Amino acid sequence: MSGMDRKSQYKNRAKNVANIRQRHKAEELALRKDRKEKLLSSKRFRYVDGDELTDEISHDDVTKATKSLQKPGAHRLENLKTLRQAFSQGSAFIDTFFKVENALDTLVGIYTGKDSEQQLEAAWCITNISGGTAEHEMAICKHVAPYLITYLSSGVHQLQDQSAWALGNLAGDSAECREILQKQGVIPPLVQLLQSPHSSVVQSAAFALSNLAKESVEDCKEMVQASVIPNLLRHFSYSPENLDVLAEVSWVFTYLATSGLFLEEMSSNGVITKTVSLLVTLSDIMPHKAQVVTPLLRCLGNICSGPDQYTVEAKQNAELLPSLCKYMTSDLRHVRKETLWVLSNMTGDLGVCKEVAFGPILPHVLEQVPAAFDIKTEALYVLCNLACHGEDICTQLVNSGMLQCVTPALKSHDVEVLNLALTMCEMTLKMIPKAKEIFEKECEGITKLEALEYHNNDAIRTSANHILDMYYGEERNAADKKGKGKKTSK
Repeated sequence: MSGMDRKSQYKNRAKNVANIRQRHKAEELALRKDRKEKLLSSKRFRYVDGDELTDEISHDDVTKATKSLQKPGAHRLENLKTLRQAFSQGSAFIDTFFKVENALDTLVGIYTGKDSEQQLEAAWCITNISGGTAEHEMAICKHVAPYLITYLSSGVHQLQDQSAWALGNLAGDSAECREILQKQGVIPPLVQLLQSPHSSVVQSAAFALSNLAKESVEDCKEMVQASVIPNLLRHFSYSPENLDVLAEVSWVFTYLATSGLFLEEMSSNGVITKTVSLLVTLSDIMPHKAQVVTPLLRCLGNICSGPDQYTVEAKQNAELLPSLCKYMTSDLRHVRKETLWVLSNMTGDLGVCKEVAFGPILPHVLEQVPAAFDIKTEALYVLCNLACHGEDICTQLVNSGMLQCVTPALKSHDVEVLNLALTMCEMTLKMIPKAKEIFEKECEGITKLEALEYHNNDAIRTSANHILDMYYGEERNAADKKGKGKKTSK
């Protein structure tokens, strides 16, 4: 049979995989916004060393401290320290603060006043209020945000740091807050702060920029126009001292890459090359630094979900796939999962597929198929993308024990997993003659397909019946006839 005829056997199924893959990308990009919260909260209270370990302050203490603020004097400093510590212990204390008449106006007055020590403590209080509920944040956004933005250019790095952190909390709350901040001109001074010699200021500015960028293409566009990419690149390097800053910067790049609109700018500025270089460097540092590896893997995955030219650019570094192989063996399951997602996007490229299928990383992909649902799903996407690229790669998959790994997934209760597993099995049966016997005799595939013949999902039921009829119809008919010819004793 000619290569063209062979390809015609699986090309329709390959289109189906491409459709699944596109939907998967869209769903993943949406879900990752929620998943990020587990690793890196979009809103953060700020503690001083030991604050979170002290005895809990009472609501009466908060009320007394708030009322005492209304009277000028040196006592205000201790009142402010009590309040910012209380606010970091939960939003209920912030509610207590707001119950006192003119509480916020008094706090803003101190923040914009001339006593620098009290001003910094007031800024800290505002930062922690902005980490509270949506109602708390909106109050800060409407009444304090213009001052916060003004103080980004204050020249006092402690005040810049606190103000940027508070703005980051506001940006992490809602689209309404982000729109208010954007209209008030928050982006240019935040980008400018990336040039600060103080790492804490850079970290807070990048935190705010990442929360602005993650939901809004318009905000990303303004950032790019304000030269955020070259300013971020100043800090896009690894050292133990730079880990926190690098993590924040990596999140900004991750969200800039999400829409695909700024990939050309990222490429021309060397972001893609640098992202890969960092991942290569960090792959050898054990245990893996999830704080920074996670956003770097997501950034690369977003880049590779765009046109294949960017995947080709990424894999120009010969150490990329060996490094991804190291991440596939990480002790951290979410690092393995992120790595599979990167591979599922990279394997749209034939060159990558060949390196994965015939290289040392394939066994590690197969090892993830029996894992928990979310990792299993990512591994199946990688395998489907590999199989789509033809019989040579599919033969290698079969020879590597792919069917033995994938067929048990036909017992899954998840429709997406079943769909991927059925797709994988069907493409393999179409392309590889020996797969039929392996699937039947070594994997008990027919039994597993028969269990899906009456599945409550139409697509699963149809696909299972199609495979049974197409590849095992004769055997089943023969078995039925043989069964009917037997006489039973009475």
